[in-house]
Amino acid sequence: MPDELPPGLWCYRVSHDRALVGGALNDVGRALAWADVTLAVDQIEDEELSAALLAEPHPTTPLVLPFFTGERSTGWAADARAVVAGVSAGSAPVEVYRGVVEGIALSYARIVSQLREVAPQPERLFAGGSVTTDHPELLQVMADAMRTPVTPVRIKRTTLHGTALLALESLAPDVRRARPDRGRALTPDYNRRRYYTDRFQRFERVYDALFG
Repeated sequence: MPDELPPGLWCYRVSHDRALVGGALNDVGRALAWADVTLAVDQIEDEELSAALLAEPHPTTPLVLPFFTGERSTGWAADARAVVAGVSAGSAPVEVYRGVVEGIALSYARIVSQLREVAPQPERLFAGGSVTTDHPELLQVMADAMRTPVTPVRIKRTTLHGTALLALESLAPDVRRARPDRGRALTPDYNRRRYYTDRFQRFERVYDALFG
C-alpha cells in the first residue's frame, strides 16, 4: 500500500499486503468514435489515415484535450469538456484526428506520471480492448508519448482476465498461468521525446487555464 496516493489515482487493496494502483479515463473509444463521425473518416483512405498517424509528429498538429464526457483521472473534473486548440485554415481532417489520438496518449501519460510517484518506472505496457484492434496506430503514439514499449493483448474481457489472475494468486498460486495471445511490441522512438515533452507541457497549461 502506498503511504500517500497521488490525487489523480485510485487504489484497491487486493490482499493483506498488496494493492492495485491505477487511473481511469472516460473517453478513449468514445473520442475516436467522435473523430470518426465528425471528421468523416469514411471519406479518407485507410492508408492515408494510417500514414498520418504513424508519420513524424509535427508542431502544427492541433492540441486536443479529449474530455468529451468529463474527466476522471487525473483531475476528476466531471464538467470538463473536450478542447481543440491550434486549428488553422490549413488543418486537414487527418491532422485533427491525429490530435485526438495524441490527446488520448497524453491522457495516459498524465496517469503514468503520477504512477511514477508511487511505483518504479514501468518496463512495458500491455493494451487490450477493441480500440487497440481497430486503431493499432494509437499504440505507437502511446509508446512514444510514455517512452515505454506497448504490447497489444488479443483477448476479450481483459479487465476480467486481470481480476481472475488476482484471484488465482490466493486460490491456485502454484498453477501455471495461460499466456494470452500478444501482438508485436511497439517500441518508443526516443527522437520524438522532445516533441511529446512539449505537448505534455502544453496540455497541462491549457488544462490549468480552463479546469485547474
